Amino acid sequence: MKLSTLALRNIKLNFKKYVIYFFSLSFSVFTTYSFLALIQNEDIKQQFIYDDRYQSLLISFGFLIMVFVIFFLISSNNSFIKARKKEISTYSLFGMSNIKIGKLLFIETIIVGAGTLIIGIGAGIFFSKLIAMILLDITLASFTGHIAFSIDPMSIVITVSIFFIIFVLMGLSGLRVISKFELVDLFKASKISEGRTKGSYFGLLFSFLLIGIGYRIATLENQETVATFALLILILVIGGTYMFFWVGLPKILYLLKKNKRMYLKGDNLIATSSLSHRVLTISSTMATIAILSAVATTAIATGYTLYSNVEVNTYNTVGYDMYYYGGDEDVLEAVYNTFVEHDTEMTEQYSVMLYKTSPHMQDVWGDGVQYIHADNDHYFRIYSSSEFNELTAISRLDIPPLSLATGEAVYVRGFIPDEMQEALMNHELLFSVKTLEITSSKEIPVGEFGAIHTIVIHDEDYDALYEAGDIKLSLHENSEAHVFNFERALSSQELNKDLNALLSGKVGSYRTALNNFNEGMETFGLVCFIGFFMSVVFILMTASLLYFKQMMAAEEEKHQFKMLRKIGMDSKTEKKVIRKRLLPVFLLPLLVGILHSIFAMKSADTMVFTYVIAVENSYLTVLAFSTVMYILYALVYGLFFFITKSQFARIVK
Repeated sequence: MKLSTLALRNIKLNFKKYVIYFFSLSFSVFTTYSFLALIQNEDIKQQFIYDDRYQSLLISFGFLIMVFVIFFLISSNNSFIKARKKEISTYSLFGMSNIKIGKLLFIETIIVGAGTLIIGIGAGIFFSKLIAMILLDITLASFTGHIAFSIDPMSIVITVSIFFIIFVLMGLSGLRVISKFELVDLFKASKISEGRTKGSYFGLLFSFLLIGIGYRIATLENQETVATFALLILILVIGGTYMFFWVGLPKILYLLKKNKRMYLKGDNLIATSSLSHRVLTISSTMATIAILSAVATTAIATGYTLYSNVEVNTYNTVGYDMYYYGGDEDVLEAVYNTFVEHDTEMTEQYSVMLYKTSPHMQDVWGDGVQYIHADNDHYFRIYSSSEFNELTAISRLDIPPLSLATGEAVYVRGFIPDEMQEALMNHELLFSVKTLEITSSKEIPVGEFGAIHTIVIHDEDYDALYEAGDIKLSLHENSEAHVFNFERALSSQELNKDLNALLSGKVGSYRTALNNFNEGMETFGLVCFIGFFMSVVFILMTASLLYFKQMMAAEEEKHQFKMLRKIGMDSKTEKKVIRKRLLPVFLLPLLVGILHSIFAMKSADTMVFTYVIAVENSYLTVLAFSTVMYILYALVYGLFFFITKSQFARIVK
């Protein structure tokens, strides 16, 4: 019989073992081809304003997937070989050399690889247009065009080349592994002890300490501190996770066995002993899967949270549907005419003169950072409380009106660090006719119009300073800002296009909500799209890897279950043993990964979401979005658990 014929026969006989492996690998090929095709698709590239950002994100994702696929293949390939040692020993017994056995496994790997390439690339081609349409629908609010169905030969060549190299390396790896085994080793494979360990109290406690310190730093409220120690957080949490699974989990199992009342129950004794016997082999895999689960859940939760808050973040940044400052009266008239031409009603419009003031003051320092330089160049945008309240009242944000007493000033800015807020309190502003005191600071993203610092004072103080000449126009003759709200502001693409053409280069500066919205959708939509695919790949492959590891264990534990049935273990007890034996293997990495993700999302909230989600406690909103992803992740793992339990029971019978 030819080796190729024997390889096909083996694949057919082991088909049930190959199904999940085949599916997971085909999906990774499908994902790789799909993203390569998206990178090469000229129709899509023309739609993205930020083409470099689009390509770099997709390329980075592709590289990450390749690294993970290689890890997955190495681990799963080793599991397959270990699970088939008795089969391999039979070939050796009948005179087949290790070289030929290695060639047989190599041919099997190439055949399976070729099949996954055909199915994965075929599915990628079939769904390429749909994926492109989903990407554009998620990322480009302005897209109304047509995407043609296309087959990209270069993407096919690159995908085939990458995976063919990987499959060849895996085949050669199998050849190397087989060449090291002796016949007697192969027959004894299922009886060789993995070694036992009682674990370590110190290791268990130290793993908790490492993870706890990482969590504590991650929950700090200071953005700069969290960003500075981000790498340290990763090192502590990852190191603590591996230490927990290496020496902490064995200690927990040892302590469970010390509890005789629970341990000596029949099914508990068998399940705990079986898991203890395998813990050294599975611990590294469980730790790696816990880390990857945290990455996957954090990626999709972050992407989805950012994407879901694009509209809110747009108005947190712009404040109105449109504003501009500078420019003459002809520009304002042209803006009115543009709205009329597009049959769009302005719901609100307000114009305000822009004034500035430069009081004498001391430098503002906070935590070693100089926030305001009290020199001749510094100035404040200044408003009376009544005029500023008019500006905030018509904004798209829910901003309560400011109430001040005479002699008080409120510092206003879109974002104010905590240290700066503390440093500003009771700071004196010395004018020619009176002295004002900053009594509070407010994070309000309207009214700046090009200024870095803004203050709001009582109307009486404003009039007095204006009369004394302490308040002056910001610009020469065009010191006026105009704000607008109008119908369908986030969907009127043609109107926005004409407004951009009208205002560009003719005013001091301008912003439209739709410009900001389009940029946010393009960036965060792409992050969400990539995060979804990455999470699906990670979920499928990590769950598949646990499946393969347990199938290997089932092959090696068959004789144990056979002996237990001979001494009276019934079918009901056997099912309980299998369930208790497998549940910790799937549940622990899932729970640890989700726990890591919860604290990772807290760091993300401190550094990003606090300034994106306009609620008092943005972290609760983040957790609400994240919980949906955690539930979906748990459902997929639950499905794989039941599949594994069923296959495990079939093998040991």
